[in-house]
Amino acid sequence: MKWGQFNVHLVSDGYLWLDGGAMFGVVPKTLWQRKSIPDEKNRIRLALNCLLIQTPEKNILVDTGCGFKYTDKELEIYQLDHSTDLVQELGKLEIAPGDIDIVINTHYHFDHCGGNTRVKEGEIVPTFHNAIHLVRREEYDEATNPNPRTAATYRSHNWEPVEKKGLLQIVDQEDQVVSGVTLVHTPGHTLGHQSVKLESQGKTLFFIADLCPTTAHISLPWIMGFDLFPLTTLEVREKIYRQAVDEKWLIMFEHDPDIPFGYLSCEDNKYVLDPVSWDE
Repeated sequence: MKWGQFNVHLVSDGYLWLDGGAMFGVVPKTLWQRKSIPDEKNRIRLALNCLLIQTPEKNILVDTGCGFKYTDKELEIYQLDHSTDLVQELGKLEIAPGDIDIVINTHYHFDHCGGNTRVKEGEIVPTFHNAIHLVRREEYDEATNPNPRTAATYRSHNWEPVEKKGLLQIVDQEDQVVSGVTLVHTPGHTLGHQSVKLESQGKTLFFIADLCPTTAHISLPWIMGFDLFPLTTLEVREKIYRQAVDEKWLIMFEHDPDIPFGYLSCEDNKYVLDPVSWDE
């Protein structure tokens, strides 16, 4: 899709299945199952939608999906579906891993940064070996010093090989990565969670990441049980939603398997989504 001066592509790392109760927190199953149908193990299907931004000079990749470094038990638990994967999808665009210049990690949960690294000849190495990898300092600090609740999802092999190769850049501010591509601090899911705003020729595309993982989570209080700071999520969501409505942002949803993006509107004090197709 052409977005102002940029070319943008939805690139998929496949799908995974996570527990529906955890994905919807305090929302009763009788409500959430109307929007996300669970399997026999109470899991719901989630996409791993990553974003490729092409500027005239740079290839920028936002998040890298799950990757492949999992045990058989983990593959069963998460029902990882790699009928397609990130490198394969990039290949369809004639882009090799070495052609990526910048990787933005919204946060360091395994389903957002697992593709940062891969196994090569028994060694875990950076997948995008020429790319600078960006992460917020709060996220890096939390991931490298996890507590018992967060330890399972923070897996150091997803960033340590990148750091050892000198490819990791820790950011402290809402910096522009390049002109028109801005990192936006959106804490709540984690303290260092960030989203990405793409602005060009009067249009804005907002990669919301886990601030709102799917269109089923649009309602302000429908917050994941995974969120470490749910009240912060609520506050930040409301702020972002207001901006998105007022300025007509196109929102991209990282985990929605059916509706990857759309425009928000506010009706009777409730936020609703107008889905759009990728080609629109």
